Parts: sequence; structure tokens; C-alpha cells
Amino acid sequence: MFKLPLLLLLFLMGACIQQAEAAGIDVISLGSLVPPQLIETFKSEHPEIKVTVRPPATDYDDLTQRLLRDNVTGTAPDVIFQGYNRAELTIRRGLVLPLSPFLTEDKPWAESSYHAISDDLCRTDGKLYGLPFIISVPIIYYNAELVRQAGGDPDHLPQTWPEITALAAKITALGANRIGGFFDYAAAGNWTFMALIESQGGRMMSADDRSITFNGPDGLRALEIVRDFGKAGQVDMPREQAYQAFSAGTIGMIVTSSGFLKTQLKQVKFDLRTTPIPIVDKGRLPVGGNCVMMVTRKPEHQKAAWTFMKFVASPPAQNIVSDVTSYLPGNQIAIAALEASTPPTDPRMAAIRAAGKAGGWYSFPGDNSLRITDRIRLLLQDVVTLRRSPEDAMKAMTEAVEQLLPK
Repeated sequence: MFKLPLLLLLFLMGACIQQAEAAGIDVISLGSLVPPQLIETFKSEHPEIKVTVRPPATDYDDLTQRLLRDNVTGTAPDVIFQGYNRAELTIRRGLVLPLSPFLTEDKPWAESSYHAISDDLCRTDGKLYGLPFIISVPIIYYNAELVRQAGGDPDHLPQTWPEITALAAKITALGANRIGGFFDYAAAGNWTFMALIESQGGRMMSADDRSITFNGPDGLRALEIVRDFGKAGQVDMPREQAYQAFSAGTIGMIVTSSGFLKTQLKQVKFDLRTTPIPIVDKGRLPVGGNCVMMVTRKPEHQKAAWTFMKFVASPPAQNIVSDVTSYLPGNQIAIAALEASTPPTDPRMAAIRAAGKAGGWYSFPGDNSLRITDRIRLLLQDVVTLRRSPEDAMKAMTEAVEQLLPK
């Protein structure tokens, strides 16, 4: 029988043991937001780390519920891509780790390769718990041909909401089942409604989360803008149906996330253009998207998880994401490079320019957060369908939120 030399045998046994003990991490995200190309690139650059991507969550609420359940059963993933509007809840429940120790140890990387798009993101009580991965902002998509037919100048779209909704009304008046504009009021977490308020410099709640502040002039003006879209001819329909109508050339303008730009560009047959929503100097925009957060408490998994997190947050990986999706990088270095290489007329420029106003996506405190956003959504529906006046809706909204906030 052939016998291996003892030293070679010991070497092979050690290699097998090392391979068996190779680091492995479980990752969960929303399916389309972490492209397979990104995972494959990481695997090729770090073959020593096995990455298992769990079945994707349907949305950030589903991801949060799964994380809560897995935490109880001891089967939580190592890394999550959590939505900005659910990051606070995830942190408060103690489900993720602060990243300061890792950033301190990797200070050269943080200084040279990663600058977060906004310090408001993925933080609680001044501590960083996640690296902003991708962002989206609300923008205005418009059909240049319909704008021109309605007497507008597609090269210089109006810059105030009254002028924008007046133009939408003119597009509706063209007839042939045209709908001048569609405001995506039902966006998750009241995102677009919050954008109307915060772009004026307003806030949803006080800094200590104890007092409502959305019920002032900024909030009322936001409701008036929603009403004006209704007056201009908006038809109440699900978001997906509105996207289909826009790509078919039936809707003139649509206010929604920049994250759907690539899909629209693939479907439309007309001159699609974009522009940022109106915003004052002191205003900001709540950003959609997610931050990458560390869940695992196992030291051997933490090292692998941090390697993965640094990779996905670094400019080369961020470039992969922006090429494949419509989302912008959460890394300011990557955004600056993208802006420098993007022609001024490129539809992506609206979101790139608006990224400079990026701020946190607010989430109401307490266990009734989801109930609050659902109640606000229903009242926004009443306003856009002209069943309630902005004043009546604001009164009802204030009362509903006050009842559902923590006592």
C-alpha cells in the first residue's frame, strides 16, 4: 500500500482542518438591493470567507420581524442590510453592535476609503451602528413631450410646487386620458410626505421625540401640495400601476424614489427627464435605502463580518451597486466620483445633486410606529382624493399620532 510521508500527511490534515474552520457569515437583505455581482466579487477577493445569502426579505418590516424571531431562537444572521427607517428600532432592541471599536482599529481605512453621505444615518445617541450602503431620494420624473405639449419648457421645469402642480393640471387638460401628475403618497414609512415637510426645513417630531412638530405651517403646506396633485387630476392607484402608466406615456410627472430610475429608463419610449424636488437652503431630504449592520456576537464571525462590511462600503463595490441599480452610493467618495463622470443631462444627476441634502429617514418612537405611519397614509389618501381638506386632515393626523405615541 502506498504510504504518504508523515510530514506531508500532517500538512494535508492541517489544511483540511483550516478549511473546515474557515470563517463563514450569513447575510440578509432585500433581494434586488444587494446585487449577486457584488457577492460574487467579494467571494473572489476573499475566498477564505464563506458568504451565505439568506432568502431575501420582502421589505424592511419583514426583515425586522425575521431578525426579532431569529434572535429569540438563536439563529440570527451575522450581517443585515437594514432600512434607515427601521435602523433605530433595530438598535434600540439591542440587535446590532456599535461599530466604533472596528472603526478605531481600522482608522486608516475609514480615513482614506469611507466618508458617509450623512452623519444622520445609522446612528443613535451619537454612536454609529451601521455603514450607509445605498441611498435614494425623492425626485420628479417627467415626460418631456407631454410637458412641451402643455406649454411648458422641458429644459426648465418649474421650481416651485404651485407651478409644478399647475403644469400637471395643464397636462391633464390635454385630454386623451392624460394624468398630469402623480405624487407617491403611499411610499413606505410616509417617506414622500416627510420629504415635503423636511425639504421646507420642518421636522416630524421634536429632537427628544416627545412633541409633534409636523402640525405647523410646514406640515399644512405639505398637505396642500398633496391636495394640489389631486386637484390637478391625480387618479388614486397603486404605485406599480402608476409606474406602468408613466412608462406608457399616460402620466406627465411622477414624484417618487430615484431608486426606480433604471427600471423606467428600460421601459419608456419617450424623452424621460428628472429634476430634484423643491427644497429650501435649510431643508433636507430623508433618504431611502439601507445601512449594513453587524449582528453577530461571535468574535471569529465578527472579523469576517467586518471584512465583508468594509468591502461593500468601499468605492469599488459601491460602483458595482450604482451600475446595477438606480441607488446611489452611501459613501461620499463614491458619489463624488460618480458625479464627476456623469454628464449634466444624465437623468441620474437629479438624485446625485439632491444627495447633498441627505438626512435621516424618521421613524416614530414606540411599539405603534407602524400603526402611526399607516394612519397617516390613509389620511394622505383622503387628501389626494379630495375627501378631506388639508386642515381637517392635519387635525385628524395630529390626534391620531398623539394617541399612538408612547405615554
